[in-house]
Amino acid sequence: MIKTDKLNLKKKILEISQLDLQINEGESYVLLSSKERSIDHLINIFFGMERGFTGTVHIDHVDIRFNWKECSKRIVYLGNGRQWPPDMKIGALVSFCKKKTDISEDEFEELYISLNMENIRQVKIGELEEVVWRNILFALAQLKKGKNYIVHDFARGMPLDFNLKFKKSLARLKKEGCSILYLSDDVFFAPEIGDRIGFMKKGKLLLELKASKMKKMSLRELYFQFLAER
Repeated sequence: MIKTDKLNLKKKILEISQLDLQINEGESYVLLSSKERSIDHLINIFFGMERGFTGTVHIDHVDIRFNWKECSKRIVYLGNGRQWPPDMKIGALVSFCKKKTDISEDEFEELYISLNMENIRQVKIGELEEVVWRNILFALAQLKKGKNYIVHDFARGMPLDFNLKFKKSLARLKKEGCSILYLSDDVFFAPEIGDRIGFMKKGKLLLELKASKMKKMSLRELYFQFLAER
């Protein structure tokens, strides 16, 4: 369970204002915002890199402000992986992640085979095809076995077959009881992966819709009303 209550963050301007969210176990929530800074700040709050907020953030009923160490064990982040050095070899990355997670040799061997590591372990991260890189990131993220996923625009720019596979993976995670918060500005992809969709503008949550209702509305009009920069 991921929950924010009256979450506020002010930098030079108000980046996040009175943000109330609750993503239950087995639920996917898409938070749409055209303002990348607000999303970046929100991610930093979840991962302990931003402490200057008011309000509360709970992960499985644990307060992130007072018990970050415990919360960090419960959160899985899925982004574009740009924090990894582009000249780092894939084999070294996978070995590093193995040491940081509680994974058996059998599980690791299965992962190694599924990712075709024998053929790409000497390849540098910066030389990988983006689709291959995203598949590796998703597989490594799941090694943590956390139940709360913070996902940042992971499907953007990916081909249709990747997106179909990704949607099936999210559906599986929901069946396993995971809570998924997907952060993006892609109004067209949102109802395909979210049970509920929130629209945030200038740091404020202005509208929340169930995916079933959103699919019957004009996504183009929703985009221009809530996400287009003017």
